[in-house]
Amino acid sequence: MAIFKKLIEASRKRLDFDPIERSKEVGEIDRGRFLSIEQRDSRFQRLLDETGNPERARSAFERIIGGNDLVNINFLEKGLIASRAICRIQLRNRSGRLLGYATGFLIGPEVLLTNNHVFKRKEDATYSIADFNYELDITNYEKPVVRFSFHPEKFFYANEELDFAIVAIAPTSKEGNFRLEDWGWLSLSPERGKANVGEYLTIIQHPEGRLKQICVRENKLLKFMDQTLWYQTDTLGGSSGSPVFNMFWQIAALHHSGVPEKDDNGNWLTHDGAIWDSSMGESRIKWIANEGIRISSIVKHLQDNLGNHPLIKKALEFSPPKPKRYLIHDSYSSQEFKGSIIHTETKNDFVSLIAKFPLEIIGRELPPQSLSPSVLPPDSIPTERVEIDHTNLNKRPGYKDAFLGSKHKIPLPQINENQKSKIAYLNNSSTDFVLKYYNYSVVMNKEKKLAFFVAVNIDGGLRRDVGRRRGDRWLFDPRIDENVQIGNEFYKRQRLDESRTNNPFDRGHLVRRLDATWGDTKAEAKRNGDDTFHFTNCAPQFFKFNQGRKLWLGIEEYVLDQLEAEKRRGCVFNGPIFDGPLTPTGTLPNPEDFPHSDPKFKKIPIPKFFWKLIVILKNRKLVATAFLLSQQDQVLDIDRIEEGNVFERLSTAETFLYQISINDLEKLTNIDFGKLKKVDTKETSEIEQFRLIRNLEDIRF
Repeated sequence: MAIFKKLIEASRKRLDFDPIERSKEVGEIDRGRFLSIEQRDSRFQRLLDETGNPERARSAFERIIGGNDLVNINFLEKGLIASRAICRIQLRNRSGRLLGYATGFLIGPEVLLTNNHVFKRKEDATYSIADFNYELDITNYEKPVVRFSFHPEKFFYANEELDFAIVAIAPTSKEGNFRLEDWGWLSLSPERGKANVGEYLTIIQHPEGRLKQICVRENKLLKFMDQTLWYQTDTLGGSSGSPVFNMFWQIAALHHSGVPEKDDNGNWLTHDGAIWDSSMGESRIKWIANEGIRISSIVKHLQDNLGNHPLIKKALEFSPPKPKRYLIHDSYSSQEFKGSIIHTETKNDFVSLIAKFPLEIIGRELPPQSLSPSVLPPDSIPTERVEIDHTNLNKRPGYKDAFLGSKHKIPLPQINENQKSKIAYLNNSSTDFVLKYYNYSVVMNKEKKLAFFVAVNIDGGLRRDVGRRRGDRWLFDPRIDENVQIGNEFYKRQRLDESRTNNPFDRGHLVRRLDATWGDTKAEAKRNGDDTFHFTNCAPQFFKFNQGRKLWLGIEEYVLDQLEAEKRRGCVFNGPIFDGPLTPTGTLPNPEDFPHSDPKFKKIPIPKFFWKLIVILKNRKLVATAFLLSQQDQVLDIDRIEEGNVFERLSTAETFLYQISINDLEKLTNIDFGKLKKVDTKETSEIEQFRLIRNLEDIRF
């Protein structure tokens, strides 16, 4: 979110010590010298509660205050449970425009805590969204996000002095199929001194609105103040409102602000010593210390001012549901725990615990040994199989040009004359070449065996959560020849990451499944989403994503979120650039330069560039903006690389994302986008060069 310089300056004035010198002074051993008698007693009692054994508790206590940070392995599992209550906050205004990101966490039934500088007024929360599960699963794929609305009209309270805000949140998700209580909440303890000077704290956060992350390094608690505490922790923008934990996963503080390093002239500095300015983004700032609001101070304020309010009373007095313990009362039992199927089997004196998690796997399978024969059958897992009905293929409606209204028709783009000979026509037709599917259409290039472009209609108001899919069942489209489509002869499934040296490319959707997954009913939405699993809607995609490619995928989610916020509609066109001009490393092609053949892998051309064009209504007028992803540095010369080195070569190369003018996009693609040039956003239509996108907030509409 935006940098609050006034807030940072106030923190700087409170910083009455040198963080580096203080860290040296605190050191790594004899932390006990900083503990009061009350803190010693509290710490020992906490360890006694955990171990149930005075000797073990005493040994652990002496180890901890002596600077030994070894903890039991269940520390990780406890942290995972605590992390569930932490969410990303999308800050949005009345029009649905994304203003920034923050972090927040549940502190009781239907109440969330974040900073006052995140939500100063009720209106700030009214149109914002809480994203739960915005994180990676154990296979490094993103979990399905579950979104909840805020209800500030039900409860809202903010305090500027302690920089906290509490707001009510909806009990069910926006789609209506998840309950907020399933995420539990984090308890607020009035106990002071929950952490020890010199102790390494843990912070869970959504830095810059990114996937949920945990910081477990450089987070030493340096000093207590009356209402705040100081610590060294890696935080970025979007971390405002994050919980700061002690070693027992108690919340010690609400992350509040930081102090940047400055030069002699008072300029803020970056990590590499340069002078920082706002165009660089908050992630470049070098922070020397962070300040958190003590949870005990927040609890006291709530007790004194809102102790009798029903929601606050529950938050202060009710404990969150405890994780289930699996007690074996007979030889076999089974139960479901937060989406996982848990089996326990007892034989003689041994208990076996077997868990199977419903995972979304894209373009690859788990190794055979990871599937246990004793888990529940697949039908018991809450996932959906991809199903495509070809019996009515010719009745698909396809992309609709009047989707944004009869006054705002957007016809399909036109292929330039010099490229028309490459169009793949439908079988037994010399005029029809548009492949129509549910909610989208495709025009194929028969020489490249890839789409010239795809076009999709997106209705933010009719999106449905249809669950995770099971399997990737891609089909040829029988309306055109199979030999003009890239199929499984190229996209051979790789069971192990080591096999990626043979073929590191997965099947990448052009029209995303989520973009097409909308309809009047859940069944209709699922049918429409499943229809994206055609090879015509596919392009070779390196299976590991770096930052540039993550941003590329994030564009559509960024726009889709805005469409959902006001239940608006939008149209998205995208595709590859064939034989784009060569360009120096890290830059984009000059539209006036000569074309250069795309490199081939296993005889298949791999595009150096992909493009995307998004059209929405803004203030009842059409606006459009275009983007270009450069993976040239990743794939160039791939045809001359030994197969065994391909994986390493692609893993270390970078991709770049740019916002460009539609006029330049037409020159690069040999595609005419018609009137969309006239509604190109002012920021892109008038720029003289490409705008590099480092964060989604750099996007201009």
